[in-house]
Amino acid sequence: MAHNLSRRRLLQGMGILSLGAMCNSLFPARALAADQLAKNGFLTVSQFLVSLPVGPILGQRYFDALNRHNADFTHRLSSLQALLQQHNFAHVDEFLAAFGADNSDWQTAKRIISAWYTGVVGDGSDLELIAYADAMMYLPTKDILVVPTYGGGPFYWAVTQDGKVATTGEGA
Repeated sequence: MAHNLSRRRLLQGMGILSLGAMCNSLFPARALAADQLAKNGFLTVSQFLVSLPVGPILGQRYFDALNRHNADFTHRLSSLQALLQQHNFAHVDEFLAAFGADNSDWQTAKRIISAWYTGVVGDGSDLELIAYADAMMYLPTKDILVVPTYGGGPFYWAVTQDGKVATTGEGA
């Protein structure tokens, strides 16, 4: 089969290649985040723990938040990474079964997994929202349900006079 290459198709192809080559210069934050996270191993550890591909921009946001909420997170990440390399687990389930909840590396893994799945970092009243619609907890139903982006209406969380939680905005 003969292929005819028109000038228009050639110029379109060259334009697409040029745009692709410029992406790192157009979006330097993405390239920088990927480089930093590759050096500290956060993306590699995260991909192993959640068993899914993870992106560098969101990964950088989670990494920064985990560092803000845990002063020794970088040290804990290094310890977890060394343990994972030492034991060469095939899947995260093997790692979780091998160590109990009292293990500090297990706790670090739990914080990372929780961050990726819930989109939130921190504890108690010190929670920080990092990602909402991109939280992995919505992935199983992504093709059939829309991520909820609203509450039950104005003041739905407020307490009414009789001490019950208002659900329709009344009596706030």
